[in-house]
Amino acid sequence: MRVTSQTLTLSGLLLAGAGEQRRVALVAGDRRLSFAELAERVDARRADLALADRSVVTLVGDHSIEFVVTYLAVLEAGHVPLLAGAHGDRLSAVWPVGAVVDVTAERFDIERRDVGPVTLHPDLALLVSTSGSTGSPKLARLSHRNLVSNAESIVEYLRLNPADRGITSLPLHYCYGLSVLHSHLLAGASVVLTDTSVVDPCFRSALFDHGVTNLAGVPHTYEMLERSSPEELASSSLRLLTQAGGRLAPDAVTRWAERTAGWGADFVVMYGQTEATARMAYLPSDMAFRRPEAIGRPIPGGSFELRPVDGHPDDVGELVYRGPNVMMGYARHVDDLALGHTLDELATGDLARHHADDDVYEIVGRRSRFVKPFGLRIDLDEVEARVAEAAVGDTAVAGDDDRVVVFAPGSDVFEVAETVARITGLPARCCRVHDHPIPRTGSDKVDQAAMLAFDAETILAEAAPPAPTDGKHDSPVAAIFADVLGLADVDDTDSFVSLGGDSLSYVECSIRLEAALGQLPSDWHLRSVAELGATTAPPRRWARLDTTVALRAIGICMVVATHMRVWHIPGGAHTMLAVAGYNLARFMAPLPTAAERLRAGLRTAGRAAIPTMVWVAVGMVVFGSYSLGTLLLVNNYVGPASHRDDHWHFWFIEVFVHLVLLASVLSIVPLTRRLDRRFAYLMPLAVLGAALVFRMEWAYMGEWNNLRFRTHGVAWFFALGWLIQRSSTRWQRGLTTAVAAATVLGYFHTPSREWRGLVLLVVLVWVRELPLPRWTVRIVGTLAAASMWIYVSHFSIWPLYRMVFIREVAYVLTIMSGVVVWFVAERSLGFLNRWRQARSFRVALP
Repeated sequence: MRVTSQTLTLSGLLLAGAGEQRRVALVAGDRRLSFAELAERVDARRADLALADRSVVTLVGDHSIEFVVTYLAVLEAGHVPLLAGAHGDRLSAVWPVGAVVDVTAERFDIERRDVGPVTLHPDLALLVSTSGSTGSPKLARLSHRNLVSNAESIVEYLRLNPADRGITSLPLHYCYGLSVLHSHLLAGASVVLTDTSVVDPCFRSALFDHGVTNLAGVPHTYEMLERSSPEELASSSLRLLTQAGGRLAPDAVTRWAERTAGWGADFVVMYGQTEATARMAYLPSDMAFRRPEAIGRPIPGGSFELRPVDGHPDDVGELVYRGPNVMMGYARHVDDLALGHTLDELATGDLARHHADDDVYEIVGRRSRFVKPFGLRIDLDEVEARVAEAAVGDTAVAGDDDRVVVFAPGSDVFEVAETVARITGLPARCCRVHDHPIPRTGSDKVDQAAMLAFDAETILAEAAPPAPTDGKHDSPVAAIFADVLGLADVDDTDSFVSLGGDSLSYVECSIRLEAALGQLPSDWHLRSVAELGATTAPPRRWARLDTTVALRAIGICMVVATHMRVWHIPGGAHTMLAVAGYNLARFMAPLPTAAERLRAGLRTAGRAAIPTMVWVAVGMVVFGSYSLGTLLLVNNYVGPASHRDDHWHFWFIEVFVHLVLLASVLSIVPLTRRLDRRFAYLMPLAVLGAALVFRMEWAYMGEWNNLRFRTHGVAWFFALGWLIQRSSTRWQRGLTTAVAAATVLGYFHTPSREWRGLVLLVVLVWVRELPLPRWTVRIVGTLAAASMWIYVSHFSIWPLYRMVFIREVAYVLTIMSGVVVWFVAERSLGFLNRWRQARSFRVALP
């Protein structure tokens, strides 16, 4: 059955998509939901909503089956979903929202509100934020006819069929990402649901494992892929890559068209706006080589008109679109929700030219005051009105797809820049403010071209010569990265991973970022500075803490308690070793080049080795303790056999450094890299199997007891952590749990220790984030961030406290002292690093 534009019901959409009801609709990890099961789940979820009257329902959550089921249930029940992403809380406070639903794979929370009677037009199906980036509460009102007709059109021109399988490479609250879901369901195709970034190995694993055929992206998506070995996407199942959400440079279009042609896939450029329910034009794949600068031709059912604009050539006009997918209109006030269709055409604000020979359109400029830096649609008129409130005199605002430029003579440029960054969601680097007279034309109009030209000249002047850094950055994200990672220059395109972030710096970065930005996305370590700066969410009473952070805090507390004999709870160090393997796989694998992976590994090893060696050297000189083997971090193999000797204090640091260096070397071997890319789960499983060989009797090298503290004897914990990180589906997690049980139980010959370690590892397998009261996150995070320094320092500190205090008090003071050592050491290293960078700059001056 093919749905028509007159069906206009979700049931019709599902029936059309179902074809054979057993066909798979949604895939999430190892879970598969057929169309029949999806319809059943939608019916059940309608009852969960329990809303007496037709209401606006704000939806927030992750890319899970539960989220999609809830979205469809809200539609099917006749309610109106409000999709706004990070702006959901703010918009819920402005609009008469009858319920706020927060739904993920693990939870379904609904907050029902009494907002009184609200009149909603019968045709109204969906509300989507269009200018949330400028702080405007304006919404696009979309009807069922809009949704169905646009999905129909996409199915037709992309030739989607039941054999296709898409993937959530874009947020579902974004009209482009949502259109992928709608069009695939309509075609009877399936969608893989994942929250991972396109450069995450788990994303590539999902793409290969589930036979994904279609991949959608915005310009930034393809920029990230370009920097991270795009050939890794070359799956034999991939047949179609699409791009929209902003202009992709013509040379990039050509490059991707040529690349995908080599894979046997098509590259299709598209053009759209939320006001047109996502799509208005597409460029056939064969035209990408001839007309890479074009947006293409109207989608089936739509048409374009070029409306003349004064001051422009005859062949250039404003692009006006007509079609059944044009929105009902904007909602600026609650009364607008009762309105019917107030538009029959959409003036896009873009200036275009028609190439009749190829029947394609090309965007050549903008008539309206909208720009789209980083894919964010910014209304310059709204920005100008908001900025005027923060300035002391006249202001003028101009912009393009790279920046917003403000002239505010006599005002505090820093304050105005902060205002612009806050209301646009743009990184501060893209908010250019000048205390300069506003340039005007002969008719006394603001000369926006002159404003942009002045700013361009200023940028060139600022670029040469560069000023020595003082460690400060305009973007709070960049400033945090620079401070924690000890870097002088952090660019908006950099990410935590690309900057060489590791498990030792991850915790501090995440805590400080959350304090600055609110709730962080789970893949924040892979997102660029600009993306993080534009992604803000208000803090909540409960926070979700990365499980690895909690396990590091638990592990170090177990280690110190056992060494001090406060409580005998061994196994914390081996748990932290598995966490180290988990994090190394998470932070090193996404780096695109062998050189970057090697540098990252050396930095991680150095951050643990150098402080430990300094601490040991001081101990050797001042107290006469430790040995040369301990200093060189090779005591595990050259030191005395007795584990009671203080030479074994730092076995964990030795093992950590050895394994990080070994993993770094393996990561630059082309064959290893290819196998890891292609077999994201099987590769660490094979490495774990090989590592287990070295814990057998032939490898004891003396007493069996010492095998637990030597690199070759515990390397399998590190490999197990790597395997856990790659366990993305339910069957993989189940198998990993079984492997963990088979390898951990019996290893220490102490059942309590083995079960304790196994429980912690199983938590890491199945729970990637832990819900905690927000006030506890700072405490747990601080312990985790300071864990290495607590480990290094506690051997020397706790005997001093035990001379004065009882064990329990001495234990707390030892932990606190380790935190102080960490704080002083990290701040001192940061100061020395900035001093060194500033000194290097001064020496380099002629």
